[in-house]
Amino acid sequence: MNLVLFDDAINHVCRISRITDNPCGHALLVGVGGSGKQSLARLASFINTLDLLQILVNQSYGMDALKLDLQEFYKKAVIKPGTGQAFLMTDGQIANEKFLVYINDMLSSGVIPDLFSREEYDGLLGGVRNAAKASGYADDRDGHFAFFIDKFRRNLHYILCHSPVGDDFRIRGRKFPALISCTVVDEFMAWPRDALDGVARRFLIDLVTGGNFQDEDTLGVVAANMAEVHLSIEGANKRYLELERRNNYCTPKSFLELISFYMKMLTSKQADVLQNCERLEKGLAIMEQVQSKVEGLKEDLKITMVQVEEKKAATAVLIEQVTKASAVAAEEKAAADIEAEKTNKLASDAAALQKEADGELSEAMPAMEAAAEAVNCLDKMSIGELKGFGKPPPECVDVCACAAFLLKNEKKRMEWKAAQKMMANPAAFIDEVKAFNANEIPENTLKECDALIALPFFNYDTMKSKSTAAANLANWAINCVKYHKIYVKVAPLMAKVEEATRTKNEAEASLAIVLAKVAAIEEECAKLDKKLNGAVAEKERVEAQAAACLEKLELAERLVNGLADEYKRWTKTVAELKDLTQKLIGNSLLASAFVGYISPFSMTFRQGLWKDQWTSDIKERGIPLTDGIDPLKVLATDADMAGWQNEGLPSDRISLENAAVVTSCSRWPLMIDPQLQGVKWIKQRLGEDLTILQFTMNNWLKKVIACIQMGNQLLIEAVGQEIDAILEPVLSRAVIKRGRTAMIIKIGGEEIDYDPKFQLYMQCKLPNPHYRPEIAAQCTIINFIVTPEGLEDQILAMVVNVEKPELEQKKQELVRQQNDFMVTLSQLEAALLSQLSEADPATILDNIPLIEGLEKTKATSKEIGEQVKAAQITEVEINTSRELYRPVAAEGSMLFFLIIQLCFIEHMYQYSLDSFVNFLYKAIDRTETTEDLEERTKRLIVMIRMTIFRWVNRGLFERHKLILCALLTFKLLQKGALSEEFNPAHFNFLLRAPMAVGAENPLAEWLPSKNWNLVLKLSDLEEFDNFSSNMEKDAPTRFKEWFNEVAPEDVKLPLDWKRLDSQPFQKLLVLRALRPDRCCSAMGDWIRGALPNGRDYMDCDGSSSFAVILENSFEDSTTTTPIFFILSPGADPVKEVEAMGRRLIQLQLGTNYWNVAMGQGQDVIAMAKLDIGHREGHWVMLQNIHLMPGWCKELEKKLDVFAAENSHVNFRLFLSADPSKGIPIGILERSIKLTNEPPQGMLANLRRSFALFSKEDFEDRDAKVKSILFAMCHFHALMLERKKFGPMGYNMMYPFSAGDLRDSAQVLYNYLEGSSAVKIPWDDLRYLFGDIMYGGHIVDDWDRRMSQKYLLYFLRDELLDEIDMIPYAEGKLSWPSPQPAGHDKYLEHIESMPAESPLFFGMHPNAEINFRTTQCNQVFEMLTSLVGGGGGGEGDEGDAMSPMALAQMVCDDILEEVGEKKFPTDDVGRGMSDEEKGPYQFVFLQECEYMNGLLYEMVKGLSELRLGFKGELTMSEVMEDMAKCLYSERLPVWWVKLGFASTRPLRSWRISLQERYQQLDDWINDPLNIPKVVDISKLFNPQSFLTAIKQLCCQNQGLELDRLQVFTEVTKKEPKQVDGVSKDGAFVCGMYLEGARWDMAQNSLEDSKPKEMFTAMPVVLCKAGTVSDKVDKNSFVCPVYCVPTRRPYFVFPAQLRTKAPPEKWVLAGVAMILDVGL
Repeated sequence: MNLVLFDDAINHVCRISRITDNPCGHALLVGVGGSGKQSLARLASFINTLDLLQILVNQSYGMDALKLDLQEFYKKAVIKPGTGQAFLMTDGQIANEKFLVYINDMLSSGVIPDLFSREEYDGLLGGVRNAAKASGYADDRDGHFAFFIDKFRRNLHYILCHSPVGDDFRIRGRKFPALISCTVVDEFMAWPRDALDGVARRFLIDLVTGGNFQDEDTLGVVAANMAEVHLSIEGANKRYLELERRNNYCTPKSFLELISFYMKMLTSKQADVLQNCERLEKGLAIMEQVQSKVEGLKEDLKITMVQVEEKKAATAVLIEQVTKASAVAAEEKAAADIEAEKTNKLASDAAALQKEADGELSEAMPAMEAAAEAVNCLDKMSIGELKGFGKPPPECVDVCACAAFLLKNEKKRMEWKAAQKMMANPAAFIDEVKAFNANEIPENTLKECDALIALPFFNYDTMKSKSTAAANLANWAINCVKYHKIYVKVAPLMAKVEEATRTKNEAEASLAIVLAKVAAIEEECAKLDKKLNGAVAEKERVEAQAAACLEKLELAERLVNGLADEYKRWTKTVAELKDLTQKLIGNSLLASAFVGYISPFSMTFRQGLWKDQWTSDIKERGIPLTDGIDPLKVLATDADMAGWQNEGLPSDRISLENAAVVTSCSRWPLMIDPQLQGVKWIKQRLGEDLTILQFTMNNWLKKVIACIQMGNQLLIEAVGQEIDAILEPVLSRAVIKRGRTAMIIKIGGEEIDYDPKFQLYMQCKLPNPHYRPEIAAQCTIINFIVTPEGLEDQILAMVVNVEKPELEQKKQELVRQQNDFMVTLSQLEAALLSQLSEADPATILDNIPLIEGLEKTKATSKEIGEQVKAAQITEVEINTSRELYRPVAAEGSMLFFLIIQLCFIEHMYQYSLDSFVNFLYKAIDRTETTEDLEERTKRLIVMIRMTIFRWVNRGLFERHKLILCALLTFKLLQKGALSEEFNPAHFNFLLRAPMAVGAENPLAEWLPSKNWNLVLKLSDLEEFDNFSSNMEKDAPTRFKEWFNEVAPEDVKLPLDWKRLDSQPFQKLLVLRALRPDRCCSAMGDWIRGALPNGRDYMDCDGSSSFAVILENSFEDSTTTTPIFFILSPGADPVKEVEAMGRRLIQLQLGTNYWNVAMGQGQDVIAMAKLDIGHREGHWVMLQNIHLMPGWCKELEKKLDVFAAENSHVNFRLFLSADPSKGIPIGILERSIKLTNEPPQGMLANLRRSFALFSKEDFEDRDAKVKSILFAMCHFHALMLERKKFGPMGYNMMYPFSAGDLRDSAQVLYNYLEGSSAVKIPWDDLRYLFGDIMYGGHIVDDWDRRMSQKYLLYFLRDELLDEIDMIPYAEGKLSWPSPQPAGHDKYLEHIESMPAESPLFFGMHPNAEINFRTTQCNQVFEMLTSLVGGGGGGEGDEGDAMSPMALAQMVCDDILEEVGEKKFPTDDVGRGMSDEEKGPYQFVFLQECEYMNGLLYEMVKGLSELRLGFKGELTMSEVMEDMAKCLYSERLPVWWVKLGFASTRPLRSWRISLQERYQQLDDWINDPLNIPKVVDISKLFNPQSFLTAIKQLCCQNQGLELDRLQVFTEVTKKEPKQVDGVSKDGAFVCGMYLEGARWDMAQNSLEDSKPKEMFTAMPVVLCKAGTVSDKVDKNSFVCPVYCVPTRRPYFVFPAQLRTKAPPEKWVLAGVAMILDVGL
């Protein structure tokens, strides 16, 4: 091992040595991968003379394999050789958590149960018997065993190397305590600067001795820079995680790789420069030698040229004679050719006429054949049947008449009798028909037949129903007439053919004479040509001799002239290269750091690191560096980059940087490539030389091994966050040299040959994987995620390619041509240098390739120069035209980066670049055309935005659709595309709502302090500096009125702030501060107004039924694009799919459609159905695939195979699943995702509900049905939308769906339209709808009561006239039911719906405050996480306590509060006689027991946790969970189980606990008497107290318990005003009304006051009475619950007086809550 032992390393070696030198000494080395743990452990083991033991993990390595290894380790430690052993293990080798069970036992006691069988132990113990006796152990089996174990523990030292990253280390330490308690921990921290510097100096010293560095000063500054680079990455990693939520790790191994790569790069580049210098200098020397020879060569060539001219003159005379003779022969031949041409013309004309006649005749033949076929279909039976008609159909008579016209040439239409006579002999008649000559049909017969044939019934299909014989006769007649008409036209043409044939034959005879003459002439010409060729050959020989002489002279001149230019250029290049030799030290240093560290980061971080930090540090340290150096230029030439682009690499900067890293790095590249751009480039670059596999493939390991042995290129696609441990040696390049050249590598314990040419590439599709530091150290992680700028350029090319294909083609050709020129020039330059350096000066003038290469280089260079100039002009023109589409590309890029963020809020929202581009093209195709380019661009932007939005929006849950709209609008606002100006400070306030700290609230009477703190922070913004003072001093009353408005967003603000109505975004900030519950609604209104066509986006698909949406989406699906239904409660897309299939493909289950509900054993069936659908074009529906997440990977693989094989064009796949992270991203990205949730809002729900009924069907219905159907649509919308109010809406959530409304409508049709009754059976309808259709879902009685009250309100006679669709609004809001009318009128009425309010549901406006405030917080929290940017927090985070310190403080506080508390229930119980123990005493004793049980569990758990904090007790999982609960203000699980029902956070719960304890403590002091007023909200089980009231009534009045119920009377007293206990019941308090308030003056229920969510009830008298069936119309039966979440904490029904109808309070969701958390 090549180690550098800096101080920290020496300390670690010493520690490990000391630990393992002790008996039973085991070490736990904790540090990130690559920090040297294994290397130093090996060194320490060597120092202690310990043999090193390790396990080799492969795919099949499991518990049995580990057991065998441990058996061997035991034997080595005890038997043979029985010396010290070091068992080194890494966390990566823990393939199964069960491994640690054995390790835990081994560490704690040395005894692993069942490691050896009894027989095996007997053999082992026999081997140590003598040694055991010698050591003083008892000579029995127990003694031998004890010796065996003791010796093992002394000799075997376990060293575990574990990474602290993630939760594994913490969880394993807790589950297997021996890992901590039986080992000594040695923590490996990050290497300090001096260690980094020292290591770098140690390795870089070779560059000084090798002459790469001038001196050791250079070595020092380079080492210091390397240390600085490494340390800078630590800070960059933290910022990267904060800003972009991406993890990256920097390990010491990365630093060692940096040093190694730098040494290799610097040595290689300096060697290249030196080689180039030598080649150029040699070339320059040759140039100088050649120059001296050229002048002498010119004189020799002059003498040779005189001799050549004499021979040329003699040859010219002979050529002239031969040329004249040849000219005469050519004239004769030309005349003969003219005659032949005329003859050929006649022949071709005749052939053309023949072909035309054949063509015309061929048109008639099908008709004749059809007629013959019709005759063949005639038989005696069918003719006999036709003849036998007594009264034939008139059509048959006409057919027979037509046949008679043709066969008999009748003058008039034949009567039926005559026709029967004509067919008297069927056989003869058939023969007559067959013999009919269709060539000769008289004109009058033809007219009569045409008249009959023109009749509509005169065809085979129609006549077949009348008579088979008549149908065939009709077919025969039609085709005979058709044939005759064509034949008549062809006949004259046949005559012409005959005449032309005769003429052709005569011409051919003449041609034979002409050809004979031509042959004679050609023979003469041949003789002349032979003579001419001899003369020309002589001339060419002489000219070649002359040319050779001239060429030699020309070559000499060319060489001299060419070398003159090159001499100057190369002389300059040599000087530059010599200067570059030193500057390469800095250039290579920057480039090495770039390759080693930069690739995981985004463009912004990359620029900041290499350009701002690293380059500046290199310059400051005085390291030689080229001015303006770009590491990309160091790593790759322009020719390299041009070649990459030709191979399909995008041309943006970050893609080029990534390619440079991929081609340069020494570690295997691991590309984070969700858009598949990098992997496409790799595939196109390497082509067929590349082996591609995935870990999901069968036998993938064999393919890996084959590639390693053969030295092939290997690409592993779709790598996850973990890489199989068996590839560890490959990733770490653990190659072993055998002999001089042989290399091997161990994989899975097997040695295989290693070919150095082997190259591995890995690609990850995950958008944000979190790789362990070990993987980051072994691989070069490259962030290939597309950038906005790069994608914009790509989309621009796509758009221009569609809009102006010739322009984009010209652009691409120009780029490719320039790239090719650069590559060619580079190759020619290299070849020229090579030839020149290798040339012999003595024969250089004979080296024609060299001279031509020089000229080619110069010509190409000149051509490139001209091309570049022309290209620059063309490029300007092209770019000017292309740039007109730049806004479209910018829009597309912005949309893509917007939608790929959505996966952060829901895993199911995955979108690939390919799918995005597919819909981009669809949008371009759908855009309306126009000649105006500017207008076309605008239309493209609008259409692309809407198409992409609709595609994505359809796959979002309703709660996320506002987020998508907001993201889109915010992006456009930031780009300046909206009318309002973007203000970053305003935007930041809207997202984060920062609050002032510690300010007093002067408006506390009506404004919560939280809102006042927000207002103060809002006033810090420039435009709002007076806002807080205006609220506090100038118009507090008016602001209070605005604050209490139901919809303040629609009301002008007081004072001058009313101007914000014209600046709606700024008004949003006020709402965010004062009324967050209205913020989402206001933001929706702002989007509708600010975003172009904003209403279309906010209400997207709102008026369309799911069937319409599905059909639209189906049009976009393909064989490779499934439709994926993301399920929500109540959604069942199967029916809609099947209904669509029946319309489109006559879908039939089991024939062309397969439906598989996934579950155990269904995977095989699903695969079989997929194969059938793929081959035969069927539809396949796979439901609930989330139930089989493992199989989903197989499904993804299967879909990849289908895509490669090209499925049947009709094949379609439909998938459905609940949201699940088990669904592979690959399936989600390729799918069109759809949700089938009800839309948000009453208006949207009513639109969707009404859209279920087609216009045609609705128009056909009776007026009464229309009215009831509209009311049911309204009722359905109420039932769906009411769930948003949470417990006030429903006690439970129910999966109501469109199917409920559709089925209810069908029942309505069947019930009313088949009935003759005049009066509508309202009771029946209410029962059917309320108890069966919708009531079938409802299981809570109080929810059922609410549903019935709605139907009672809507389904009554007044509905047929006009009722208010807003129940019990009492004039606050009104919307009458529509009069029976047409479908369009109903749609108009729906659109007239007032702004949504809880009043629609019969609820108070306060009902929406909670859920809307929660919605606002959730929406803006998500938007903040997606949009990012600076935080809005206050204070110094550095002073904040850590979570565990906070948990410890809370733990101590609670123990102090409850540590000594306990009720002496046994003493109290014994202190009362049986007569004194009444129901109340039993209740309170039981409550004390409950309290004692809770307090005991609290004290026990907290005491253990306190010991854990002190380190005196190992932290268990329960203790850890409790600590988390304490610092996150949540209740531990056991406290919830043993405690009272509560929704309070921990701090408030502790206060409630003290109050409950105090009430019980008051009673315990006087147990015979209950309190005057019992606060039942402070009881664990309030029902037991109410039961005690009934028990007392039973005892006093002798009634049966099950016939009693608790009745309530609300007094006008507060608890302190009650003088004594009640005689006939009990006074209770602690109840709070929700949804209404109690008016003490009127002693009845009234509407709540604005913003008043709960109202405290006065003292209530509870007394028992018999159950009565009588209904009191002035009493509302109010459910009482323990907590605001209501169910399942129901207590009892209370009776409250009311002046309003009780139904009003039922619909309002009124209830009493015991513990509201106030």
